[in-house]
Amino acid sequence: MENSGLLFNIDPNSPLPIHIQIKEQIKWLIGKGLLHSGDVLPSTNQLAEQLSINRNTIQSVYTQLKEEGLLLMQKGRGTQVSDEEQIQRFKANNLHFSFVEQMIDEAHKMNFAIDDLLLSGFAYVHLFGQHQKRKRRYLFIECKASSCIFYLDEIKRLTSAEIQTIDISSLPDEELIQAIHNADVIVTRNDFAEKMRTFVDDDQKTVISVGSTNDVSLLLNMIRQP
Repeated sequence: MENSGLLFNIDPNSPLPIHIQIKEQIKWLIGKGLLHSGDVLPSTNQLAEQLSINRNTIQSVYTQLKEEGLLLMQKGRGTQVSDEEQIQRFKANNLHFSFVEQMIDEAHKMNFAIDDLLLSGFAYVHLFGQHQKRKRRYLFIECKASSCIFYLDEIKRLTSAEIQTIDISSLPDEELIQAIHNADVIVTRNDFAEKMRTFVDDDQKTVISVGSTNDVSLLLNMIRQP
């Protein structure tokens, strides 16, 4: 599908750089399902002309989104939205889109200036939000019985970490990916470890496989991580 007619809106007076504005708008179009796997984006020349900006800015945006796995850039085929697996992974890892829509809708109803609201939130995060120490999050996958119970109970007893346990036998991949995305450490059985690593490569999460209650050093290493 050709999308040379896509409309983007940029604000040269915004505190956000133009390339960030365009990049985030493309992400929203993908996240909302307005751009699908295989769709062709406007060429750098077309979009640069439409927005009256330098084509190098568009090229930089496309390159960044390619590196993030959202776009494919192939000579002779233009710039396309990535394959369906990558797009579904992106959507599963960005469930905040619906929350943002709700927040903006509520702000409009209360007659708040959206730009002021977003900038104030940005300032708040830098002043206070990043300094709030959160609990470490452990995700136990297929680890509800046998040896894993020892580790789970000990971590609960010795730390204030958040613990989540899931059974993947009937869990959709999207929910599994989201759970992995939210976790700091994934703990699973030896026979599931390799499969789990295929889901966490992009997030660079720590995957720890356990097979014996005698592996006390592993438990201690998990607990000592900051």
